[in-house]
Amino acid sequence: MDTLLIRKEAGIATITLNRPHVHNAISMELVDELHEVLADCQADPQVKVLVITGTGKSFVSGGDLNQFIAARGRAQAHPLLSKVAGLLSSIDRCTKPVIAMVNGAAVGGGCEFAGACHFRFASEQALFGFVQISMHITTGWGGGSRLLDLLPESKALALLLAGERLSAQQAKAYGFVDEVYPHEQLADAVYAFAQKIAAQPLVGIEAYMQLVRWKREGLVREERIRREVDQCAQLWGSPEHVSVVQKFLTKQ
Repeated sequence: MDTLLIRKEAGIATITLNRPHVHNAISMELVDELHEVLADCQADPQVKVLVITGTGKSFVSGGDLNQFIAARGRAQAHPLLSKVAGLLSSIDRCTKPVIAMVNGAAVGGGCEFAGACHFRFASEQALFGFVQISMHITTGWGGGSRLLDLLPESKALALLLAGERLSAQQAKAYGFVDEVYPHEQLADAVYAFAQKIAAQPLVGIEAYMQLVRWKREGLVREERIRREVDQCAQLWGSPEHVSVVQKFLTKQ
């Protein structure tokens, strides 16, 4: 069985984690496969937006216990955690927007995985929870740091410290989930949104994703504005830009 299912259509790349027998747990082999797929999608000029989802009743259940549970202490755990953290960093630094289509449970590491994506759309059957604290550990893939950037500090801390499991609607109320849909309508809603992005020119999509990366890198706003102006100036006057303006002027 293929552990990843890839489909590219109309500017949208769908990446489906296909390990339902272990609730789409992240193994070291799957990390390598996902790195390859991400690199391929970023290099493909036909792909403008990525959708990540899972088969079965789970989005991502966390780390593959067959590999993670055997680790004892920092020396053994750190390489495993760092490898997955590197994957999630690759997702949140992706040059194209990544949408998490959360079809089911995204608890523990699954929450960290979803948090690395740029958008989170969830089925009403989805379940969330940063439950690591109840397991006598913390978020280990960078999910806590991302959550503190994503939400107001008190809301992020409430999720991290209480370790509660949340319904999709509760996760939306916190601000972690963007939209919640009936399960049977989730895919249609996600692809309708993805199609709006895919209809836009890739050069603009990648330019706006660059703004996100500059912000996450901690550049001060004035420097980001300077770079934004320079980025726009480089695009200004291209044949495509001029063509759109001329069409507009003709209509006027």
